[in-house]
Amino acid sequence: MNYYLFIPFVIVLILFFPIKGEARVSFNVLDFSGAYGIFVYNLKLQHRLFWIRGKKIILKKENSIETKELSLSSREVIFVEMFTNQIKDKTRLRKLSVIYTLGVDDAFLSAMLGGYINFALTTFYTTIKNKKPTATLEIADTISYNRQVCQFAATISISISLFDIVYSLLNSVILTWKKYAKITLKAESKNTQA
Repeated sequence: MNYYLFIPFVIVLILFFPIKGEARVSFNVLDFSGAYGIFVYNLKLQHRLFWIRGKKIILKKENSIETKELSLSSREVIFVEMFTNQIKDKTRLRKLSVIYTLGVDDAFLSAMLGGYINFALTTFYTTIKNKKPTATLEIADTISYNRQVCQFAATISISISLFDIVYSLLNSVILTWKKYAKITLKAESKNTQA
């Protein structure tokens, strides 16, 4: 028996075997700050803190003093947008969990806003359930009646094959290059006209 025939089988198995990933995001609306983490098989790939200041995003690694400032029209932000658009139809959503804490110093208004947010999330979950019927969707809320707070957190668990990741990465790089070239040409033409 020829054991070399197992090599293509293993390669195909690796390419199409689903990879389980998880993204965790938390955001404080009052401070425009938050944190995100990306995990594959519960191993941390990346964890960063971020702040939104005007049209810029400031990123900081978890245990680092260094910060990085990104413009919303930077190449990295465009790449994330393109990669998300490419990968969203290829992933299998396993679980989406949204947790929020809300309070506006008034018990009645806090309860009303919590109800509106739950209604909006339930409507959003309904549209997701129509497209991804096997997904588990959860909402957890905490209403604070005597202080002002507005924090959101979400956990997204997905599975995707390595082939789809590589294909989406390559396609995203090409689309990012094209869009960034358009933006820079448009900016240069505005500068020459002024």
